[in-house]
Amino acid sequence: MIARLSVALGFAALAVSGAAAQTFTPQSASGLVLTFSTERLGPTRILIFGEITNSTNTPANRVILLAEGLDESGRVVSRARSYVPGLIQARSRSTFEIRLSAAGSERRYRVQVEAFEFQTTGQ
Repeated sequence: MIARLSVALGFAALAVSGAAAQTFTPQSASGLVLTFSTERLGPTRILIFGEITNSTNTPANRVILLAEGLDESGRVVSRARSYVPGLIQARSRSTFEIRLSAAGSERRYRVQVEAFEFQTTGQ
């Protein structure tokens, strides 16, 4: 009985220490502003190109963009992701390009920052 209790306590301690290692503090993308245009490349391909502006005082790194094609009712009918190449320096901008396979029923598109990191000193 005591052996089982100590094994259970050991697993509980591992679970707690593992959870602490997974701590994540989300960062707001409010300082990253997107502008974009779309262009049809044949019947099933859409090119989305634009700029992302970093209006913060901290460089942004590993920026992933999510582009979605929306139908008449606003339902997502196509989706693509893309990385913004390199580091986006503080108070500067970078260009991006996303190629999307169109479903054919898209009426409009939206692009948003899906993930990123603000670079801290020492990286």
